[in-house]
Amino acid sequence: MSGWNLRIGTAASALALAATPLLATGTAEAAAAVYYVDSVNGSDSAAGTSEATAWKTLTKASAAPLVAGSKLLLRRGSAWQGQQLVISKSGTAAAPIVVDSYGTSTARPIVAGHTEACVSLTGSHIELYNLQVGRAQDVGRCEWAGIKVTGNDNVIERNYITGAAAGVYIAPKATYTAVTANDFVDNNHMSKLTEDDPNDDSGAFAILVQGDDSNISWNEIRGSIAFSYDYGMDGAAVEIFLGSRNHVHHNIAVDNDTFTELGTSKETNEDGTPVDPDGTSGNLFEYNVITGPETRTAMVTRGPQEPGEDPDPNGPVLATTFRNNSVRLTNAESQGVVCDAGCTNAHLSMSQNIVQAVVKTAYGPNVTDSHHNVFFTDGQHQMGGSNNVEADPLFNLTNTANPLSLRAGSPAIDLGITKFSDDDVTGRAIDGSDGAVDAGAYEYDK
Repeated sequence: MSGWNLRIGTAASALALAATPLLATGTAEAAAAVYYVDSVNGSDSAAGTSEATAWKTLTKASAAPLVAGSKLLLRRGSAWQGQQLVISKSGTAAAPIVVDSYGTSTARPIVAGHTEACVSLTGSHIELYNLQVGRAQDVGRCEWAGIKVTGNDNVIERNYITGAAAGVYIAPKATYTAVTANDFVDNNHMSKLTEDDPNDDSGAFAILVQGDDSNISWNEIRGSIAFSYDYGMDGAAVEIFLGSRNHVHHNIAVDNDTFTELGTSKETNEDGTPVDPDGTSGNLFEYNVITGPETRTAMVTRGPQEPGEDPDPNGPVLATTFRNNSVRLTNAESQGVVCDAGCTNAHLSMSQNIVQAVVKTAYGPNVTDSHHNVFFTDGQHQMGGSNNVEADPLFNLTNTANPLSLRAGSPAIDLGITKFSDDDVTGRAIDGSDGAVDAGAYEYDK
């Protein structure tokens, strides 16, 4: 796993468009402007307020006088290498600042090749749509983050994000970030990769969460995995370190080294204050599909300390909930859910999941809050609980669109007792018309 040696910051420590809304300023009303950027035909000496007068560079675009309700549009087919797009101004809940694409090309605008973050959202109430951020190659990749979020109430939606050490990085103190309906592909760069220290490699995160109250949903996340001297392989679809109350749901995750790992920090800042003053707690994972032959673990979390050993430097992580997820791992080293370091019910609750893995389905010998799950393995199951079923879940592997959906006769059908979501991972309504809720991320259609 990651070993929690995470880079923080530059010091190696880091729609259809609606009609333009009006912004009230004092007693006057001024229309929020729309600005255009075209890397091929634009000019930074132009006005930037129409397609014919588009700007050329992201440097110019980053200095745009954006206000609540403004739009910054990047021309499809354009590409910028080594220029960072920074949105430092803030919108409002009613009138966010929108960054989107325009034009008729099928190619998204590409923002790539920055050494820190290709896109930086330092303002709040910003919505970012329909870009390609990064390239999955050494020339053009975003060396650290594809998109770095330090502001609050920002939306990242329908983008293609690739090639970074952290596709999206939600920084400490950033709150209420929505990461929705994006494609994360091959964010497989290691920000730290050394042969010397046995526990310092880090990187290959699709989404790295150090902020709170994020909503990470309906994304497809693939290929967050890279070689590591320390761990053999490393990477995660969603890595949560310091973050609390994040909701991770309705995602498809394939061939990431792990789906999620969670941890906190006992370190202090230079002024003596704790790095993680409120701890890492209350993170919820539900209706996710986790699979692929490269994936080794669905979840890794931890308690405070194994008996007789030193305290876990990255524990305890409190009140993690893992429910209604479908996990099928065929890697020879695969483990489903691992909660070590004296993990108890205070640290993990899991219910109504389907977990298939080779080495073990679940580890948490002191955890008893595990119920109405389906577990399937020829290996070990080391967790307590009640009303769990150990049987083949009968995944419908011939359904190439939804291979972890259920076949008739699956023990997961009607196994659940609580409806936690209105929709399954396909968007199908969970309305009781098919009987009790099913275990896993798919509701079987009777």
